[in-house]
Amino acid sequence: MDRKLKRRDFLKLSSVAVLGAVAVACAPAATPVAEQPAVEEPAAEQPAAEEPTKAPETPAEQPAASGEPTMLEEKVKSGALPPKDQRIPESPYVVTGREAIGVYGGEIRMIMFDPVWWVSLYDVIVERMLNYSDKDGSTIVPNVLESWEVSDDGTKWTMKLRKGMKWSDGEPITTEDVRFWWFDHMANTEINANPWWQFRFGGKNMEVEIVDDFTFSFTFAAPFGNFVAHMTRWTGNDGFLYPSHYLKQFHATYTDKATLEAAAKENKLETWVQYYNSKIVPGVWGGPQGILDFPNFMAWHVVETPKEGLYVWERNEYFWKVDEAGNQLPYLDNIRIEYAANAEVTKLKVAQSELDIVGQHDVTMMEYPFYKENEPKANYVVGDYISCMGDRVTIFPYHTLVEDAGLTEIVRDYRWVQALSVAIDREEINQSIFFGTARMGQMSPMPASKYYKEEYGTAWAQYDVELANKLLDEMGLVKGADGFRTRPDGTPLKYNIEHSGPRVGPAVAKVCEMIVAYWREVGIDATTKEIQDSLLVERKRNGQVHASVWHADRCTDMLLHIEPQWFIPTSDGSQGGCDAKWGQWYLAADKTAEGLVEPPEDIKKLLSTFDQMTSVVDENERVALGQQIFDFLAQNPLQIGLMLECPAPLLFNKNLRNLPPAKSYIGWDTYGLSTYHPCAMFYEGGVRA
Repeated sequence: MDRKLKRRDFLKLSSVAVLGAVAVACAPAATPVAEQPAVEEPAAEQPAAEEPTKAPETPAEQPAASGEPTMLEEKVKSGALPPKDQRIPESPYVVTGREAIGVYGGEIRMIMFDPVWWVSLYDVIVERMLNYSDKDGSTIVPNVLESWEVSDDGTKWTMKLRKGMKWSDGEPITTEDVRFWWFDHMANTEINANPWWQFRFGGKNMEVEIVDDFTFSFTFAAPFGNFVAHMTRWTGNDGFLYPSHYLKQFHATYTDKATLEAAAKENKLETWVQYYNSKIVPGVWGGPQGILDFPNFMAWHVVETPKEGLYVWERNEYFWKVDEAGNQLPYLDNIRIEYAANAEVTKLKVAQSELDIVGQHDVTMMEYPFYKENEPKANYVVGDYISCMGDRVTIFPYHTLVEDAGLTEIVRDYRWVQALSVAIDREEINQSIFFGTARMGQMSPMPASKYYKEEYGTAWAQYDVELANKLLDEMGLVKGADGFRTRPDGTPLKYNIEHSGPRVGPAVAKVCEMIVAYWREVGIDATTKEIQDSLLVERKRNGQVHASVWHADRCTDMLLHIEPQWFIPTSDGSQGGCDAKWGQWYLAADKTAEGLVEPPEDIKKLLSTFDQMTSVVDENERVALGQQIFDFLAQNPLQIGLMLECPAPLLFNKNLRNLPPAKSYIGWDTYGLSTYHPCAMFYEGGVRA
C-alpha cells in the first residue's frame, strides 16, 4: 500500500480538493453538451444490423428552398458564381435529424500537434464514399455514392455517383474520375507497384467496368462480402475518385512526357512519375504542397497558408449537401487550424478562449480538472462522449526485432506478454491519471460490440505480481543480485517503450512512466523514451523497436472487422500493431519477395481467418469467425491493453449547435466527428461565444 500511495502522490495532477470536485463532475449528468436534446439514440448503445445488399434511398427529397449561403450572395448576383441549384447535384445529400436548422457565418479555430498533417482536423472535413448512420451506428448509408448493390455471391459491386456533383473548382464528378484512378494510377505499374490489398482481393486485380457517366462496377476474383464496410473509410484520393481533369496535366499519358520530365528536374525530382505523385494531396491528412490547387469535394477547402503550420479554410461553393430546408451546407464559412507545439500550448489557448473545437486527438481525461475549472469563465463546454480512441492507450510489443534474435525469441513466447500484462496495476493508472473514470481491461472489442465476450476484456488484465514473476521465471529469465533479470544467454534483459507523445495522446508519456515502473518491479530493466513520430515510424517499419504505443481505436463494429490491425498484423505497423514485419508479409502481393519475414503458423492461421471474415456475405458468419481470433488472443495475447472504455471530453464553443448527442462514441471508428455531419454545425446567432 505504501508503494501505491507514494506513486499516486507523485503523479496526481491536482489537489485532493480538486479531485473531490472532479468526482462530482464526472457523474453522467454533470457534462451536458450545450444542452443538446436527445434527438437520436447514441450509436454505442445500439445493436448492429447486417449490412444491406442494396443501399437505402437518400433520407429525404430535396426541398424547393433557395438556401444560398450569405457570403456567396454577391458572387451569385454578379454572375461570378452560378446559383445554388446549378452547383449542387440533382439529388443532393439531405442532412436530417439535427437539433435545428442553422444560420450562416462564423469561423472555427482549432489546433493540431503536427506542423503539416491535419491530425486534429480530418474528421471535420472528411467526406467518405459511404457512412455509418449516426442514428444507430450500424446501418451503412449513402454519402458520396448515391447507391450501391452487390451480387448474390459477393463478387460484383455496382456503385452510382450523384449526378451533377462537382469538384471544388466547379468541374463535374463523373466515372471518368474512377476510370482515371484505376487505369492511370492504381493499376498503372509505372506509378504503383501493386494496388491496395482490397483491390486485389482473391489473388489478382479486380476488374473495373465503367457503365455510364455515373455508374461503375468492381468485380473481384473471390467473394468480397464485406467490401461495403471498406467504402465507409475511403474519401477521395485515398479511395477511388481522383480529379482526373486536374491530374491529367501531370500524367504522361495525357501530357508530353518530355515536358513533364523537364518540370520534374526544375522541382529537383528525377522522373515525371515523382512529379505527378507530388501533385497528389494525401487525402484528408494534410499538405502543404499543392493544397491550394488540388480539387476536392469536402465542405471546406484551403484558401491560404500564411505560414508553416497555419491553414485557412473557406466553404466549398460546390458542396453537395443541404439541410432539410434546402439550404446549402456548410453553415460555417471558415476554419482556421494552427500548429501547437505541445499540450501546454493547447491548455493556454483553451484557458484564453482561443479555440472553438478541441477534438479527439487533443483532449484527455488526465486534464479533466483543468477543463472543468476553466469552463465557467472560458468560451467552451465540456462534452460528454465515449472514447473509441484517445486515452485508450495500448502497449504493442514488436515480435520481430531485426537486430536482436535473442529478444525476438523471448517476445514470441506468449508468457512474455502475459507476464508484462499482469504486472500492470491498471486500476492505479485509472485512479492516478484518469480519476477513476475509465473501465479498465485488456485489449479487446469494446463491450457494446457484438464480437465482445467478457473473457476478452478480463484476460491477463488482473494485477498479479506473483504470477508475473512466475511466468518470467519459467521462461528462464533469472533475476541477478541487482534485482534485474538476465536473458538465457546471460546478458542483461533490457526493454524500452518508444512513443511519440501527444501525437498519440496527451496522457501517453505519463502512462508509459507508470508501466515502466511496474515492469522494473518484476525485474525487467525497462525504460521509455519519446521521439519524433516520423523517426519512430521508420524504426517500427524496420523492426528496430522493442515496444511502442498507440490508442486502441478500431474496437467497435464500425471498424474492427475491416481494420483489425491492433489485434493481428494486417498493417505495416507504422502506428501500432504486434509486428510490422508480419504485417508487411501479409500486405505483400509476392510473399516470397526478398526481405519479408514470414509469420509463425499460428499467426498465419489468424490472418487466414480474417480473410474469411472479409469474404463472407453473412454477418453472423463474420462475427463467428472474428470471435475465433479473439478466443485465441484471450489465451495468447500479442499486445497489452489498459482500458475497455473511457470518457472523451471534447471541448466545443458554447454557441456551437448541432453537436453529436451526449454519450455518442467519438474516435477513429466514427471517423471522429464525421459521422455526425460537422457541415451542419453552426453558431447560434452566427457568432462564436
